[in-house]
Amino acid sequence: MKGKWIAKTALTAGILLGAALPAPQLWGTHAYAQTAEAAIASGLNAKNYVLTDGSLRAEGRTIGAPQESSPFVGLTRDSRTGERYAWTESGSVYRWGSLGLTGGPEKLTDAPPIAQVSSNVMLTKSGEVVGYAGAGLPAGVKISAHPDGFALLTADGQIWRYRSDYASNKTAKIGDLPGTKDIQTSSSYVMALGADGTVTKLDSATDSQPETLTQNAVSLAWVKEEARSDLYVAKSDGSLWLFEYGSGKGEPVSAVKGAAAVSPAENGLFVRLSSGTTGLYADGKWSELAPARLQEAKLTLSRSSAAKGDKISTTVEERYSDGTRIKRSASASELKVSDPKVASVRPDGSLQAAGIGSTTVTLTSGALVSQATLLVKQEGTLSGAGVIDSGVYLPLRPVFAALGASIANSGSDWTIGYGDAQIKLRKGSDIATVNGKTVKLKGKVQTLDGQTVFPAGFLSSAVAGASVAWDGKFQQAIVSIGTASFEVESKQTPLLRKKQQLGSLAPYLGKSYWINGYSGAGVRFSKLTVADIKISETSSGRSYTIVFANAAGSQFAASSTDAYGVASLLSDTDQFFPFDPQVRYGGSDKIWNYIRGNYVAPGMNKQHVLLSWGEPSSIENQSSPQGPIEVWIYMRGGMKWQAVGFSKGIVFAIL
Repeated sequence: MKGKWIAKTALTAGILLGAALPAPQLWGTHAYAQTAEAAIASGLNAKNYVLTDGSLRAEGRTIGAPQESSPFVGLTRDSRTGERYAWTESGSVYRWGSLGLTGGPEKLTDAPPIAQVSSNVMLTKSGEVVGYAGAGLPAGVKISAHPDGFALLTADGQIWRYRSDYASNKTAKIGDLPGTKDIQTSSSYVMALGADGTVTKLDSATDSQPETLTQNAVSLAWVKEEARSDLYVAKSDGSLWLFEYGSGKGEPVSAVKGAAAVSPAENGLFVRLSSGTTGLYADGKWSELAPARLQEAKLTLSRSSAAKGDKISTTVEERYSDGTRIKRSASASELKVSDPKVASVRPDGSLQAAGIGSTTVTLTSGALVSQATLLVKQEGTLSGAGVIDSGVYLPLRPVFAALGASIANSGSDWTIGYGDAQIKLRKGSDIATVNGKTVKLKGKVQTLDGQTVFPAGFLSSAVAGASVAWDGKFQQAIVSIGTASFEVESKQTPLLRKKQQLGSLAPYLGKSYWINGYSGAGVRFSKLTVADIKISETSSGRSYTIVFANAAGSQFAASSTDAYGVASLLSDTDQFFPFDPQVRYGGSDKIWNYIRGNYVAPGMNKQHVLLSWGEPSSIENQSSPQGPIEVWIYMRGGMKWQAVGFSKGIVFAIL
């Protein structure tokens, strides 16, 4: 034998044919492809078979048009790995094992056009056995594999054997039988089926002469029976015969009548009857095998509510009559939305949220229908609502944009496209048109807080199913579209919401205080206003942070505390005055600067001194020619002391 060759294992051959490549997602966008009238043509078990319409059923998944335009013509199983292979008329090969709920067969993208697969051995349409180019084999038209090798049939009837377990003479010609149309091999024997129905037995291990096994055969298959392989032969009269391994005498199988074709199954023999019925024969029993039929297709959305602009993926869970359940993405052709203003179907079968509202999404898979509801909500709050002359008004652009409408503005004129409706409004006018029909408004289109607004009642005239209610508690409009709704706030709404959250602390919002002993917030006696009280949820409960704003607009945040701490801080005059002390206690700016520097000077009153030096250590009352004198004595530590003299409540001396 000339040249080098390498005997490929199933794994090696698989890698050469693209096993290492990611599996294509065959089940992502296609519906069930099996035709209702299709019957089983050949099969391995109840979930893996080829149908007469050319589609493939693989572990509960069906490949057919448009996934694979060429019909499937055969399938086989690698007895060592359990992997299955199927091939099409055009030469494409698919491989699969356990697929779970969402997996799918893998198309071997790097394989040449394949004419047949037997176990894990592949024969190309050009007649070459994949992975055995240097083995000295001629071009073949049929192969039949077993765990130790395979047999090959040529167009002119030559029968060759390849044995991987032989140290030498791995390749050998073992027969020359013109007119042979099929071969089936075991470890030691090759059975050749002639066009005239003759089954010839060839011993692939010895030089024994060919032996006629039986006549009138139309199909044959080796089936593994415990420790041996037995041959089953379907004859032209519809009978099925069993030839035990090594025996030349067959016995009829009484359990099967009308056999037309046989092939190995995973745990027995696949039999197709002349009536078109198919089934499995194993352990002496015949069981009919019927194609699985789709019984339920349930549509689910990745989420039932979304914001405008969001993408929502779709999933279809299918249940079949054989108990199989699979999940796949819906295809765009299967989906329809009841209100395209709310959502649209994307080419990949997902949904795009277009505008606020609710829509029914319907999946139609053959005769089966499933529905799901999508609610599109407003993300965030709109602002600009208000009351003018007792009438509720809505901001034009934000509201119609939230609904998914197109908006064009030219000067005072507004043109809005919402679904099939064409809406025209004009600033300063109380007349609108909807699809050319005049609608009288309950007020004029005008400006409020810098935005163009329109009377809220018009929305129900322009948008089917729309209604507007005014929430007096929070001073906001509630716009409803079917089961969806959104809020449009007025200028007052944020503060009203904040006050509700704060509860008993709400009265402090907006109040002004003047700094006394509280440090870090600004100059003593300067004015601060409570701009906000922020709320935080912690593991130990709710906490609050007071945010002060000074006259220049700068802000200062106090330390976080609980509700009691907020009230205590703001009611403690040692920290804050709830009034302007300079107005209440009088005095020039010079005096108040003395107080800030902790000085005492003539002209101050008692309150000024208290704010500067605090309470005295003792007080003495004396008389003088000018009248009563009150003396405040301050001990500064040790024997050091200072005294402040008051006459008629005003400082006149400091000692």
